[in-house]
Amino acid sequence: MGIGTGLLLAGLVLPFPPAALAAAAPAPELAPPSCEARIRAVQAEILGRNLATGLGPPLNAFQQLNPYALEQAAAFDRARAAGAPAGPLDCLPLAVKDNFATADQPMAAGSLALLGNQPAADAEAVARLRAAGAIVVGTTTMDEFAFGIRGLSGAAGRVGNAYDPWLSPGGSSSGSAVAVAAGFVPLALGSDNCGSLRLPAVYNGAVTLRPTQGRFSSAGLLPLGFVNGTPGLIANGTGLLARGLAVLDPTWRPEQAVAPADLRGRRLAVLARAGDQDLAPTTEAAAVALRQAVALLRAAGAEVVEAMVVPGLDTRLGSDFVKGSGRRIDAQLARYPGSRRSWDDICGSGRLPPEWTPADCRSLMASDPAAEVRARRRMAANRRRLEQALVAQRLDGLLLLSDRRGGAQREPSPAITCMVSSTSGLPAVALPVAVDGRGLPVGLEILAASGRDEDLVAIAALLEARRGPLPAPRPVAPLASPLDLAGHNRLVPLLGWNAWRSRRDEALGDLEPARFRRLTRELLRRPGDGGKSEPVPNLAPPAPASP
Repeated sequence: MGIGTGLLLAGLVLPFPPAALAAAAPAPELAPPSCEARIRAVQAEILGRNLATGLGPPLNAFQQLNPYALEQAAAFDRARAAGAPAGPLDCLPLAVKDNFATADQPMAAGSLALLGNQPAADAEAVARLRAAGAIVVGTTTMDEFAFGIRGLSGAAGRVGNAYDPWLSPGGSSSGSAVAVAAGFVPLALGSDNCGSLRLPAVYNGAVTLRPTQGRFSSAGLLPLGFVNGTPGLIANGTGLLARGLAVLDPTWRPEQAVAPADLRGRRLAVLARAGDQDLAPTTEAAAVALRQAVALLRAAGAEVVEAMVVPGLDTRLGSDFVKGSGRRIDAQLARYPGSRRSWDDICGSGRLPPEWTPADCRSLMASDPAAEVRARRRMAANRRRLEQALVAQRLDGLLLLSDRRGGAQREPSPAITCMVSSTSGLPAVALPVAVDGRGLPVGLEILAASGRDEDLVAIAALLEARRGPLPAPRPVAPLASPLDLAGHNRLVPLLGWNAWRSRRDEALGDLEPARFRRLTRELLRRPGDGGKSEPVPNLAPPAPASP
């Protein structure tokens, strides 16, 4: 029935007047769909829309789909039928960033060099989420080795923003954020070094928390930037975010993460500068969004201080923060037979990001005990200064825009603010607080003292409720001939390979959206599974025999 025959009431289209609804006989209750049916429907949505190019370049949120997901969902149904107790994430479709080990899917960390790398066991975060009832439907596309904020990798190519696929999705957890924003899954696992959770979440209208450093286990996460790297979740709302975080951390206090009735007695400050880092908006759209967020918080009863400055912070991110990661990656790869056995092997593979040289690769994450000590000391000093400022000003949190420009643009932003939390280890929740004139979400970050993670989620939940629902991303028309799961899993690495080969000469560090759209269409037009009309490169070297 069309909109013209309905009644528009509180944003909902009703096909009949309310009186007619009241008089109508109640609809019979329908049995809830089985877990297997739910996961089958999720897979159908992904296979139809993930690589569709009708609106522009594809979303390309998923790198690989889990071939065992339906089998796991069916086992879930049998267990529930036999009386097994429900879990907090019962049959919840979950996406996992490609730098977390999963026992039933390869982990490539976005790299051509690691295609075919199959861990022997789940990362601890993955295991906890599965034990709570979540079904992993696939691994998500990410910036290669979690370096970057472009959503660009050799293993899968480019991720498109859920609101406008021509724009930046943020990174490095780009695929996880887009998987949530596009409605494929409600929850996704990601990781954050500097903005890798927060930027893609807010660019795509989702919510996330960078937790207090060290609060969540990083076991099984490819250990890049071990000094300040952390796992985290991206969710379609703060309620689900809190439920997921309670699964990741058994010390989580769920009663403290619920939206309060108001914020009376709470005191917040807009952080205008941290050390030498200017945090003020650089566009009118960003300034308007920040003013709207402050107005909402004040209307909820909070006292908000303007233009706070915290001097003395050193928020520079440099090589100190990744030194020593190489030997930790070696230790992880040595736990199981894999396509590569060491970081040195990766650097010599000939399958690096085109702008990297083998020497750069080896030097980047070489052991340097002095640099590692410097990074830890800098984080401790920044944390101490920020927490002293919070205490001195009697503050519950600091407010800053995730991107001083506002919403996503075509190019990566030079005005992100992730370093305040990332170089201090303090928790920060991030959520969209407004949309700009283009209809794109603009994100706010709220930072607090160590261990105040639950309080941040509670404040974000209230702000989310006061803000109201965001406009949904434009729907993506599905492929005329949807792929099957095996075909999708064969095609995406080929797409990454073709995109990687295209990044030469003037396009060295780039994967222009129009070029990626063309590459995707070329593969989709080929007969069979996307590679039969030309020789297929041997993308995954054979795994060595077990020692």
